[in-house]
Amino acid sequence: MGTKTVLVNPPLWNAYAPHLAVPLLLGDLRARGHEATAYDLSIECIDWMLSAATLQELREKAATRPPADLEDEWARQRGLLVAPSAIRGIEEAKARLRSLDTLHEPTAFHWARRTVRDALWLISGAFSHCDFDLVSNTSAYSAESTVQVLAASGDPEGNPYRWAFDRMLDLDLFRDPAVGVVGVSMSADTQLIAGVTFLTMLREMRPDIHVVLGGNYATRLVDRWQHRHALFDYVDTVVTGEGEGALAAVIDGLDIGTTAGADFREAIPGAVWDGGGILLRTPRRSADISASVKPAYDALPLGKYLAPGPILPVFASRSCPWECAFCSIPFASNSFRQRPAAAVAEEMDLLRADHGSHYFMFVDEIMSLRTLRNIGEALVPASDVFWYGETRFAGGLDDELARLLHHSGCRRMNFGLESTSQRVLDLMRKGTRIEDGHRNINAMLKAGVPIHLFVIHGFPGETREEAAHTVQFAEAVRRLSIERYGVAHTTWGGSPFVLDVHSPIGTRPQEFGVHIESPDPGDDLSLSRNYRTDAGLSQQDTLAVAKDAAGSDDDTTVWFRAAGDPMAREIEEFTFLRACVQAPPPEAPSVPLFNWPPPEPDALLRIAPGVTFTRVPWTATETDSEPAIALYNSAQDRFLQLNWKGDTTWQELNGLSTHEMVAWLAERECHYLGSDPAATASLLLRHGFLVPSRRQAKAPAAVLRAEIGIALNSRDGVHHLSNPITGVTIRLRGNAVDTWRYQRYDRTTASEASRDTVTDALVRYGFLHYQAAGTGLPQPRHLTQGQAA
Repeated sequence: MGTKTVLVNPPLWNAYAPHLAVPLLLGDLRARGHEATAYDLSIECIDWMLSAATLQELREKAATRPPADLEDEWARQRGLLVAPSAIRGIEEAKARLRSLDTLHEPTAFHWARRTVRDALWLISGAFSHCDFDLVSNTSAYSAESTVQVLAASGDPEGNPYRWAFDRMLDLDLFRDPAVGVVGVSMSADTQLIAGVTFLTMLREMRPDIHVVLGGNYATRLVDRWQHRHALFDYVDTVVTGEGEGALAAVIDGLDIGTTAGADFREAIPGAVWDGGGILLRTPRRSADISASVKPAYDALPLGKYLAPGPILPVFASRSCPWECAFCSIPFASNSFRQRPAAAVAEEMDLLRADHGSHYFMFVDEIMSLRTLRNIGEALVPASDVFWYGETRFAGGLDDELARLLHHSGCRRMNFGLESTSQRVLDLMRKGTRIEDGHRNINAMLKAGVPIHLFVIHGFPGETREEAAHTVQFAEAVRRLSIERYGVAHTTWGGSPFVLDVHSPIGTRPQEFGVHIESPDPGDDLSLSRNYRTDAGLSQQDTLAVAKDAAGSDDDTTVWFRAAGDPMAREIEEFTFLRACVQAPPPEAPSVPLFNWPPPEPDALLRIAPGVTFTRVPWTATETDSEPAIALYNSAQDRFLQLNWKGDTTWQELNGLSTHEMVAWLAERECHYLGSDPAATASLLLRHGFLVPSRRQAKAPAAVLRAEIGIALNSRDGVHHLSNPITGVTIRLRGNAVDTWRYQRYDRTTASEASRDTVTDALVRYGFLHYQAAGTGLPQPRHLTQGQAA
């Protein structure tokens, strides 16, 4: 057997910064005298898939694969429509995301994210029922079923990872006869399908290699198995809990071999292996983190992560001393321990010298007050280091400690708010006081440290009113941060409560008034459960509350648009970096319109550069009879779907005057949501699909009109306006909705003096537009795209 070890981090993990686990284990192995290297398959795969050559191949795959159903066809057509933009811009987009300069250039940042989004849509469209992004992804295969995970591992047509690995996996690395051990870190369920896909390929390629599996997710998964699982066809040893020392002991044991009547794994802490159909285990043991060695980031492609820096993960403590009812962290990470702060500071100084980065993230499950103070004091002398981490509300986090943290380079602190109701916090067994939270928030913001608040929507027993108050509080904190303290980078985020089987509420549900429902027998890998509650929000109510809190709206799920657009997500690494370099947050870009001043009557029109189009196999509205045409303006991020009769092509509009275009549209019954030809022509100009050769030197008198097809949805006093062309959804409260209704049904003079702030916002985000006075263009009868389909 070879003597070299390869440590692998499979997809999907963080695309913006490295994972600590593999470099930490690599440093530990090297310190113990073992030859080892690392392979971050996650970022290698992401970077390869987000390349022009791969996207071109995926475009060809998407163009030829048969759709599974109409929903799948939507995704396929969307991918084909955005493919030219994605292929053309992806290399520049990655370069911009990796540059610190882009933090000061919001237009470039938005363009880069939009281009990456287009690339992810193209990847999704190349595989059946695939939703591929940089946070999590789904395919036609469920990660909760052993049968489906194993089936996915051998299907390059349905599993994007098998398709990618067949083309980009570093085969020479694993075919090297010096390699005798491969360790795979599986820390999250997002890595399961890709991880098992890699393991099956490795076993086929090198059946002689001893495969070790570890990580938080692997620990929780294997804990539930008593008998041999099919995963052990591809894994020889699972190391549960902490890997430092234990992985080295596996390698040492393989060198020594198995003695008569004993397996070398019996002496390895946290080992699990197949003992003739029964899983054999040894007790886990906490590693001595006081002697932890420097993570070996030299083996990782630090230039490929999609954020500048790089931001290097470090840790000052391990596990968590609290036992919140919803959390399974203590289960998988043993007892709470802290490292000497001086050793952490020295490690960061060495990493800065090695890799030229001044940016660090503490990945501690919780940074206690003692940890924060010790780290702050140790880092103060290093004035050019910046860092962030996560803590909890506590009485001792006062103004003095907050100032120390800022002085030491802290530029973001994550807090587990969870709820503003003390009653709900007590149900959670959180051990925090909301009054401490108020003081902590003010202390941190006063010191200039931006914060992030984590919220859990719908913990069992929480009422709708309590959940709503938490959302209101989180939004108020964000406003307070800007308006009182001038701290621009405070954020918050919420997620629905998920019942983890290893959490206290999962192991003792009766104590929380919860009734766990049995999972589908086929979902044997699921570590979460559906449930019913005795009081408060139901599980279904919780999902609805979370959707409302995110500003999402069912009516925005029109063709090619969804409330879950990845462009709308905060990326914490970028928020942190902006705070470090004092760059402004990237505000939502305005929506420019291009119909004003109007074109000269005899001006010729041309199709704007970068506009793509495709014929789609569904009608634009329920009254149309022929397949629609879909248009994408990549420069402005606009999607449009028109009724389109016959075999005429979009290119025929090139060179027509406005008058000729209106006649052309009328003759071919081409319209947008039932609009008349003049309104459709105006809309094509307004959103930049067509560009006139000349515009009127003096704009005529104008009125403001509502954009065609705006959907209004109202719930609980909050009104969501959604524009299917631009993908923008805004929320209106109170009298603001009256302003919209007035503008929608009554033409209003466009005089600047008569416009209020709500009207200004409606214009800025493309919900109102200029129209020449005296031209009546009534709203069409169809108000949203694609509803018939």
